[in-house]
Amino acid sequence: MGLKGKLISKLEMKCAGDLLHDHFKSNPHQTSTMSPDKVTNFTLHDGQLGKTNSVIGWKIILGGKERHFKQVVDIDDAAKSMTFNFIEGYMNELYNSMTLILTAKENWITWSMMYEKLNENIPEPLDFMEFLIGLNKDLEAYHAGK
Repeated sequence: MGLKGKLISKLEMKCAGDLLHDHFKSNPHQTSTMSPDKVTNFTLHDGQLGKTNSVIGWKIILGGKERHFKQVVDIDDAAKSMTFNFIEGYMNELYNSMTLILTAKENWITWSMMYEKLNENIPEPLDFMEFLIGLNKDLEAYHAGK
């Protein structure tokens, strides 16, 4: 099996997908309040919320352990898309590169994850995709009434 891969999860939402795009763009610091069992901290390291090339950091619970990582964010408001490039932390210990794309269209959210493993013994990041699906459900429950 090769070192490069792509995982995609497309989820129908009970709320407008735009709400999740706007959440991750403007209010990611509120994520730990909406999903405290999955996200323990958000930090803006450089730049401004909602601006391309900002550097953000997350602490999440993955596999029963707290993991951290930093990402550079690219925002495309016209396409309702955000690209998160992992630059430091847990994912960089396992993967040469990892990029996560969030796309909102009507009441659909698509998570696309492209990665290159450090070696053949590294597993596919299925646990992280499961984390994203669970996080999506938590945020959907919060935003469904809006």
